[in-house]
Amino acid sequence: MNTINNDLDEFYKLLELRDFDKAEVRILKLLSYNPKDYLLLNNYAVVLYSKKDYSRAVDQFLKVIDSNKDFSEAYYNIATIYNKLSKFSEAIEYFKKALTINADYFDARFNLATSFINSNKFDEAIDSLKQCLRLKPNDCEIYNNLGTAYLKKDMLDDSIFNFNKCIHLQFDFVRAYNNLGIALHKKKKYREAIFILQKGIEIEPKFKDLYINLANTLRYVGRYMEAVEILKNYLEDNKKKEHEILTLLGGCLWGVGEISEGLKLFQESSLIEPNEILNYEQRIFFMNYLENINFNEYFASINKLRNHFIKYHFNHKRKVNLDTEKIKKKIRVAFVTADFRDHAVGFQLFDVIKNLSENVNFELYAYYNYDEQDVSTEKFKKFFKKWEIIKNVKDSDVINIIRLDNIQILIDLAGFSEGGRLQVFFNKPAPIQISWAGYLASTGMLEIDYVIADKYSVTSNEEKQFVEKIWKLNNTWSVIKPENDIILNQELPMTKNNYVTFGSFNEIKKINKKVIELWSRILRNSHNSKLVLISKKFNEQKFKDRFTNFFIKNGVNLNQLLFEGEQERRKLLIKYNYIDIALDTFPYNGGTTSLEAAWMCVPILVMKGKSFLSKCGESINFSLGMDEWICDDGESYVKKALFFSKDLKKLQETKDYLIKNRSNFSIFDGKKLSNELSHAFQEMVNINNSKC
Repeated sequence: MNTINNDLDEFYKLLELRDFDKAEVRILKLLSYNPKDYLLLNNYAVVLYSKKDYSRAVDQFLKVIDSNKDFSEAYYNIATIYNKLSKFSEAIEYFKKALTINADYFDARFNLATSFINSNKFDEAIDSLKQCLRLKPNDCEIYNNLGTAYLKKDMLDDSIFNFNKCIHLQFDFVRAYNNLGIALHKKKKYREAIFILQKGIEIEPKFKDLYINLANTLRYVGRYMEAVEILKNYLEDNKKKEHEILTLLGGCLWGVGEISEGLKLFQESSLIEPNEILNYEQRIFFMNYLENINFNEYFASINKLRNHFIKYHFNHKRKVNLDTEKIKKKIRVAFVTADFRDHAVGFQLFDVIKNLSENVNFELYAYYNYDEQDVSTEKFKKFFKKWEIIKNVKDSDVINIIRLDNIQILIDLAGFSEGGRLQVFFNKPAPIQISWAGYLASTGMLEIDYVIADKYSVTSNEEKQFVEKIWKLNNTWSVIKPENDIILNQELPMTKNNYVTFGSFNEIKKINKKVIELWSRILRNSHNSKLVLISKKFNEQKFKDRFTNFFIKNGVNLNQLLFEGEQERRKLLIKYNYIDIALDTFPYNGGTTSLEAAWMCVPILVMKGKSFLSKCGESINFSLGMDEWICDDGESYVKKALFFSKDLKKLQETKDYLIKNRSNFSIFDGKKLSNELSHAFQEMVNINNSKC
């Protein structure tokens, strides 16, 4: 007996010292004396678990249960292993068995709730955590996890209450600060979110997620320079490059127009975490903003990304729809997008989708990849036979949904931009796949059949930049039709001002150093002229000062610059009444902004481009019959800006022409574009059927 006790004491010492190999030898010796002792069997299983030999550990715990079916700890330990292996269904089963034996087994009930959360069974998690509170009414972890479960259910008030309760019980519970910051952000209480996340950083300066969520919130409200500073400070203080921080910092730098520097950080991040798909997607998207894109590098990056995409295989066949006559009569067209809302792409799509929905030859489906909906979203919903939210749905499940819906034409409206799901298209869930409107470059996906363009936006010279076939529409690739009750200014603003007002409401990241240089030359050589720029980023004084200095260094007077912060869309459109000439950006042209400028009858000065992205301006001006406003190069751009700005009579005639003919321009005719698309879709189906 003494020998056994000595061996047992030695075993526990070895376990404490984490010398698991020797501990295993010792426990096997003890089991040789009593092979059916459930406590010894359990100790052996614990050793195997400690050695991460999970399969043998589970088998051993099952032997413990065979010896003593009422030993709840064995069930709990099996569940813990399954939890660690992300086998949450099995974990739930064994946690429940442990609780059947001992209803007050706190750890089992608490970890059961964790498994429920990981299985997206949030109601069950909440119920389990509330039962935990009965056992430990002042446990911080319970309140934090309750807050997490409510957060996952978008029950934000309940979530915020529980995170606050956790912090009240334990002031330095830093994870609750991080989670509360996320909940407040989702609640659109951005100022409070920033305050809480900053408090969390004060408590734990090395907590990475606090920096990530704080930077994201700052970026969301337009405080990009602060976000950049916070992330740089984190990297400097921690002396360690972490891929999440590098990726986020790269995105923030891209947001303020530092494209090359942002791309370098993405490359650094991918060296640390080479398998992260989001990194590749963002890097590919950002390349489009470079002044001179290298298409070999662009497609090489896409091919690397494709190597990380998963090709899913489904054994079942597509669901057979018994109403075959209906299938023959109606073509099922589906859109994958995050932009059926108040968004630049949504503004372009609305009138076209509305008219397509009225075409009896089509049934429209929407797969909406965003977690917020607004007034525009509710209007969009009415156009679709089916509206499916796929934001948190796995790619494999989205593919399955599309296949079961018998979609014939699947349209991507995002590409590599936010809200894109190109891995879905990579799996070819629909026989015909199209890229349109939201991403004006090649996706590099051989599985996407067509890109919708027009004869001006993609000429034969640019076709080689695509792996997809270019389907050229006769008139225009996109349209817009904003609110038509805004009163147009019939006169040029310069008539009253005695100076010309140039303007651009494009995204700041499109305004690169070359653009600033040319705009500065125009301002320097145009007497008493002004430049109006509008951006959310100008809400941040640090950024506004930084951007202003770019122009001042190029010899522009401060009183020539009118930089304004974010505007509600209607007010933004009205602002065009104060602009004489709109200046387009290059090589990444304005899309929605240029269409809106044209709608408000402001002439747009554009430069010829060498890609779809840089030929949008040409396409718009050709559609308007404004060929004279298309410039060959930078010199031509400056000369024409000065020429048009000095000829008041000619400029007024141009504005009169735009006002008089506005109702006839194809870029404002959603019905005409929907009819063209209808014919295109039917022809695509015919081509596809002829191949079958």
